[in-house]
Amino acid sequence: MKHILTLAAILMALISCDAAEPATFLYQGEVAGVMCSACSSHVEAALAKMKGVRTVKVLPAAREGGVPRLEITATNAALTKEDAVKALGEYARTYDIRSLALVRQK
Repeated sequence: MKHILTLAAILMALISCDAAEPATFLYQGEVAGVMCSACSSHVEAALAKMKGVRTVKVLPAAREGGVPRLEITATNAALTKEDAVKALGEYARTYDIRSLALVRQK
């Protein structure tokens, strides 16, 4: 009986390790050229294809005359501005990702 309980405890520990939520990271930046909701949708769809990306949001500029903001949540701790520009593909001619930086681990 003792061996069965020990085996059950080991199995429960293994199951709980597999079910652990991976770490997520918050990135923020700026993306110029986004003028409307269709533009936002193009950028969000393109960037969502990057490895480990969970969510992408294009947000209005923080101040009048400013550049729209970009917010990405991902399990990838090494996303770069260059990765984002590459993910835009043809849209990189229209939209300019000016910055992208890791803000914090969630």
